[in-house]
Amino acid sequence: MINTRVVSRRFTLTALAAVTFLANGALAQTPAPTFRLLTFEAGSSGPRIGATRGSGEQEVVDVHNAILALIKAGAPEIKGLAPVPPDMLSLIEAGAPSVAAVRTVHDAVTRLKSSGRFTDGATHRVFYPERGIRYLPPVPNPSKIYGAAGAYLRKNADGTPGTYDNVEYPSFFLKPPSSMTGHESEIDFDGLLTTGVHEPEMAVIIGKLAKDVPADKAMDYVLGYSIFNDVSARDLGEGKHQSQGSVISKGLDTFSPMGPYLTLKEDVPNVGNLEVYANLDGVRHKWPVPNGNTSFLTFNVAQQIAYLSERHTLLPGDIISTGVPQPTVPLKEGQTVEIVIEGLGTLRNKVVSKPAPGHVKFPARKVAKD
Repeated sequence: MINTRVVSRRFTLTALAAVTFLANGALAQTPAPTFRLLTFEAGSSGPRIGATRGSGEQEVVDVHNAILALIKAGAPEIKGLAPVPPDMLSLIEAGAPSVAAVRTVHDAVTRLKSSGRFTDGATHRVFYPERGIRYLPPVPNPSKIYGAAGAYLRKNADGTPGTYDNVEYPSFFLKPPSSMTGHESEIDFDGLLTTGVHEPEMAVIIGKLAKDVPADKAMDYVLGYSIFNDVSARDLGEGKHQSQGSVISKGLDTFSPMGPYLTLKEDVPNVGNLEVYANLDGVRHKWPVPNGNTSFLTFNVAQQIAYLSERHTLLPGDIISTGVPQPTVPLKEGQTVEIVIEGLGTLRNKVVSKPAPGHVKFPARKVAKD
């Protein structure tokens, strides 16, 4: 005769074991948060190379202080480690082995801390909370910043193509590196304007010298991606000659916020299908045409690189901001804007207007009208 209590108990134990196995398997398969590179300051440290995972949930690691900690601990990961230069641009120029070394250092020192064998000190500090640092642009000193214009498909309400949907070549302008600022910093009108637009854009960071690169090889020259706000003035007093283009209205100090992170190419497998949008004071902006995704780029990343490298030599650390879905995100003083790109994080800045004390604005010349 079958003992139903024994059978029931065995079934329960078997079910519990199966649930435990499945749960452990699921945990084992959970991917680690995305690895990020950044440039930051802590106090008066000056620019430092940082690394973290996720989007602010984990601490930021000071990479060079982490190397010192690993050496002191006799960590095996230090053996054969490629050199890690002192700043982001030099790191990019050093190439893939040095960039990979930063990931190795971050993960090794994080494991060391988790093991309880590491205690951070006041000097040569390794770990910082996100709120304990000042974010700088991930690449603070590129040789060139390109902005793409009319770069997204923008069908009209009647379904006809937008003005730049069917064009022979992409359009670009240059922004001065002095216009760059970082995550959580201020966009400053400096008393020069009152209206403009935020332009949420995905930025491409070039990883090695590129000249005459065909589109089918172009992605080999990409190091990674970041978030870029191509801020544009609309009522700034400026010259009218067509040669000036948008270099003045888009090139004011702080008009190129970028960050918070540089996410490596290998960690963004779907760069041609990333959602792009903005939040204004916590309210999501709605694109008039539903094209807020990198899949709507008129010329994709590889094509943009091929076009530019045929005309200019692209250097390591150069930035290509790939364009805005539509320049419709209003810019005004007092506002906080968040630029969000799927998989890359959130870039946040506040808009202010702080004229330099005692400065007298350049006067507009009186011009006789016909």
